Amino acid sequence: MATAEGLSQTKQINGMRYYDVGQSQLFPSVTTILGKMTDKSGIAKWRKKIGEKEADRISKFSANRGTVMHQMIEYFLLSDKKNKSDRLKDAQVKILEFVKAEGYTEEELNIGRKLFYNFYNANSFDQISKIVEIEKTLYSTREGGYAGRVDTIYEKNDGRLIISDYKSSRKPKQLNWIKDYFIQTSAYFVAYWEMTGVKPADCEIWISNEQNDTPQIFYMGLPAIRENAGKFLKMVKDFHNKYKQ
Repeated sequence: MATAEGLSQTKQINGMRYYDVGQSQLFPSVTTILGKMTDKSGIAKWRKKIGEKEADRISKFSANRGTVMHQMIEYFLLSDKKNKSDRLKDAQVKILEFVKAEGYTEEELNIGRKLFYNFYNANSFDQISKIVEIEKTLYSTREGGYAGRVDTIYEKNDGRLIISDYKSSRKPKQLNWIKDYFIQTSAYFVAYWEMTGVKPADCEIWISNEQNDTPQIFYMGLPAIRENAGKFLKMVKDFHNKYKQ
């Protein structure tokens, strides 16, 4: 399972996630850098408002149902079945096995599956002609280095190479709420280009929410990728200056 394999490459240092990328190099994760170098005061206020215990419960549930969604997408996209409906059946069987093994609740399973079906029923996966990478560890040495796991790199039906990240949400997102998502995918774009010499065409952020059946797909072209990558690389440099290992 690609997700479990990826987690085996990570280490926690002072409460922050680092990736072992080989040759005795430990690089901080993209999400760790974003968490430390961007304003998270809104989350702190939310936790204080509802209480730490309830905040922990909601956060755990959100993470688990998100993992179910991601894992079902992975099973579906990596299935060796040729027919779309057969790949779905394959994913349905495997996700039940996964949830049982991980000890997730029935509610986490049901909501996670619902989030997957939002994409499936909207035919979102039909634009994927070929999976190039899935749950792939990417890293860059720029500004001291960083690493992360990209959800999917795929070829679109028109042949363009796309960096894609999947998100789960309680409700639909507005564009100005997801600035960190654009920065995150731009970081993957830079790392993949550096590692392979292949320049992707665009980035996409797929978001499925609990409130309705309509998924959102946000597209980001090269000008915005360049701008967001610049912002992130500044964060990488500042992170290494602040948290020297």
